[in-house]
Amino acid sequence: MEQGYTKADNRNLPQVDIFMVGSFFASNSDFCSAEFRNVKTFVSARRSYGDDAIGYVQLHREAGMCTIKCKVCPEHKVRSKSYAATMIVDEKEAKIISVQCHDCAASTGGCKHAVAFLLWVHRRSEEPSCTEIQCYWKKPKLAQVGTNLKYITVKDLSAGKRPLSTQFPPQNNLLTQFLQAAANQNVTNCELLRYTSSSSIKEHEKLSLHYLIIEHFNNSDCDAFLDTISKYFTKQNIARIEENTRDQCKNKLWHEMRYGRVTASKAYEVSKCHTVDGTLTAMIMGAKTPDTKAMKRGRDLESQVKVIVQEKLGKKVKECGLYISSKYPFIAGSPDGICDKQYCIEIKCPTNEKSYQNYIKNNKVSEKCMTQIQIQMFVTNLKYCYFCVADWNFEQTKNVEMLLVNYDETLVINYISSISQFWKKYIFPILYESTK
Repeated sequence: MEQGYTKADNRNLPQVDIFMVGSFFASNSDFCSAEFRNVKTFVSARRSYGDDAIGYVQLHREAGMCTIKCKVCPEHKVRSKSYAATMIVDEKEAKIISVQCHDCAASTGGCKHAVAFLLWVHRRSEEPSCTEIQCYWKKPKLAQVGTNLKYITVKDLSAGKRPLSTQFPPQNNLLTQFLQAAANQNVTNCELLRYTSSSSIKEHEKLSLHYLIIEHFNNSDCDAFLDTISKYFTKQNIARIEENTRDQCKNKLWHEMRYGRVTASKAYEVSKCHTVDGTLTAMIMGAKTPDTKAMKRGRDLESQVKVIVQEKLGKKVKECGLYISSKYPFIAGSPDGICDKQYCIEIKCPTNEKSYQNYIKNNKVSEKCMTQIQIQMFVTNLKYCYFCVADWNFEQTKNVEMLLVNYDETLVINYISSISQFWKKYIFPILYESTK
């Protein structure tokens, strides 16, 4: 154990809640990338690996900062030397400053061992308190694994199997046969068909920015591109997109249409960003943050909160999909509902009393949420929005605070100006380069 450090146990570890974890992932470009949709992060975060791989945990506190160190056993070469990992937490601000593995080859880009350590600390924070002291200064369970079979030769591995060439003889016309069979059977929901000239794309699906650049543009002039595609964003096509994306995150088309667009939920960050933000850009281009308990709770409660909102308004709240701006086709928004064809409905479900202040404080909508609902009113062409925030303990109280917000054209003009500059400077070049 290092000098100045103490053995970690269930009494002295810092509290790391799910909001701290989500905020860290969303703001750290090492763990947020459009290329792999955060698959690496999901896999590394699993309990079955982290709980067995982490050991020899020690910590040191100074000036509100808690530094935690551990040893992480490699997942496959369990007999190899464990990797050292360090995590720094600002306990006063409830913020994760950094998590880093020091030894593995992938450590500079945010490796699996750092993710496993972070989620291990979070899981310990979620465990109920107990009377027995549990010390975490011990050898990882995974490092104790042994085996009688030390190695296997390639010859033994392939014994009894025919050569690959005889198992699967080449078929040059296989793709052609598949496409013909798909056409004969009217198959449309197939990923392979998206990359062939014979695939049939519905008219409203052609509003995808990726498709529009491929089919209708061949230079890097952003303004010329927007002029070229403007004719496709008719009221009819936009209405079809909204109608066909009403199940939102469960809908494939919803994700496709969000790709490369600044949505209302990201408008605040974009309006404040004046540099190339790797994480923000990655999110717009399709990166995904790990699904958290808080996010799942929000999805689960939304329908229940909507029932209370309908009772208070005395009117039905209808489901809605993705609205795309006809004037600025790179801006879109997905409200949680539309009421009486006059009001946007936006629902928030905080998980604790402190996070409630992120949405409403002193009976006023926070700046970030105000940006979101103003852009939602802009893309839906509505003048009012009910901002509905459930109690952090809604399951018990069934209380929902509702604020009526009016459309503010001056605010929206300022937001759109910032969003347009950001999109033209940082997002369009990525879209264009991706189609070369």
